Amino acid sequence: MRASDLLGSIVVDRDDKELEDVQDLIMVQDGPPIGPVGAALRVRALLFGTPAIGVRLGFARRDVRGPGPLRALFSALHGRLRVATWDQIAAVEQERIRLRVPERDVHSDIDLSGAPGRVLDAGLELLDRQMIDPDGRMAGNVDDLELTFPDGGGPPLVTSILAGPGALSRRIGGALGDSIASIHERLQACDLEGPARVSFGVVVSIGSDVRLAVSRKDLAIYRFEAWARDTIVTKIPGS
Repeated sequence: MRASDLLGSIVVDRDDKELEDVQDLIMVQDGPPIGPVGAALRVRALLFGTPAIGVRLGFARRDVRGPGPLRALFSALHGRLRVATWDQIAAVEQERIRLRVPERDVHSDIDLSGAPGRVLDAGLELLDRQMIDPDGRMAGNVDDLELTFPDGGGPPLVTSILAGPGALSRRIGGALGDSIASIHERLQACDLEGPARVSFGVVVSIGSDVRLAVSRKDLAIYRFEAWARDTIVTKIPGS
């Protein structure tokens, strides 16, 4: 499963009442050890409600400070934002997330002050961040996240970063996203399949960018870019 399979999905309560769309994923770094970054990220809750630009700017979180007028504006826009914890989710269906509780049991906040690891919002603090290799070179963007359910059950863990047009196409969605995915599949080398994956085990840190422990030349996204350059771009007159 990908993060994009959850983002934008409509949340439906136990009584089959449609609520709002998922705007972001709340994650806690409290999973099993995965590499230099430490513990794996685990999806703990879904932030859903009325779409608003303030969600992507961070004003949906109480701990984000900013200009008073902007906070007042976005607080009004986010009056209907709510949080569904993972244990309230009964099923993840195509473009729908079904809850095991009625709407009245869904709260507008979640207390993670005692969480054993770092808390972050996927869309705000991870998606679209630039990846940087040990030599300081750009290694692509975090276009999506691969989520894996642990054998023992429980919330999914982030196991890989997905990068490149093959990953971004699903987040874009619609006819445009399908076209990008189709073109990507036709253009990439025959031994490559699906989006480029970067194991979360090579992530060193997550900040204003995502630092990696391996060179970009060792990543699948570099293989696609190199293949496209050598096979297509260099054959274009004047390139």
